Amino acid sequence: IKKDIPYQYIAGSPLKMDIYYPPDFDFQRNIPAIIIVLGYPDIAGKKLINSKFKNYIQFVSWCKIIAASGMAAIAYESTNPEQDIISLSNYLKTNEDKLKIDNSKIGAYTCSALTPTTISTILNGSNNIFKCVVVYYGFFLTNDFKYLPQIDTLSQNMGFKTPRLTEPSTWKKDVPIMVIRAGKDNVPYINQTLASFYEKALNQNLPITLINYSNGVHGFDAYNDNETSRQIIKNTIEFWKFNLNQ
Repeated sequence: IKKDIPYQYIAGSPLKMDIYYPPDFDFQRNIPAIIIVLGYPDIAGKKLINSKFKNYIQFVSWCKIIAASGMAAIAYESTNPEQDIISLSNYLKTNEDKLKIDNSKIGAYTCSALTPTTISTILNGSNNIFKCVVVYYGFFLTNDFKYLPQIDTLSQNMGFKTPRLTEPSTWKKDVPIMVIRAGKDNVPYINQTLASFYEKALNQNLPITLINYSNGVHGFDAYNDNETSRQIIKNTIEFWKFNLNQ
């Protein structure tokens, strides 16, 4: 693990990232990487989980299993999620050989309220690095969703960002998406947004894969310790590997 690498400076203060490499990596070649994309600034994370998101145990665990699977994993600090993922992408591109990250093979992991920032970055066209994305139990915010005011209130209370998707006809259509639905999710409106988005994605013929974990709860990868959860995580790793030619 290479910790606390500055990827940009805000008013003279660094924002840092951690990169998890495979345990036997020799740093003689560039490898694919998965970024844990944020939708909260860290100031909200400290209130919610008493930690910066890059140190959150669930994301640390994801980074470790990604690295154990032969890819690099990246977790980072954020003050402005929509801008910071672009800045991070640019840093990776200009430091490819130094970091040994293959910038033609970058995937994303996102979940829950992190999702609006990730998906809008990718589908609205500002994405300049991601080749595929996996979404666990996420919000998908389209402008016609009737409960947007309630979700905006939720975001104000919790601190996550709610950028909207543009009209479906303008969505970027060459980034494979895997969506994991938690059938027993108790977060208000989350599965309704997913259903609305999925219908639109099919109408636009997006390359999308849906796994419906009918007994899964919100955060099942942390809370449902069973073979179904493990199989979905294995499928997630294989999805990234397939789409990043690993």
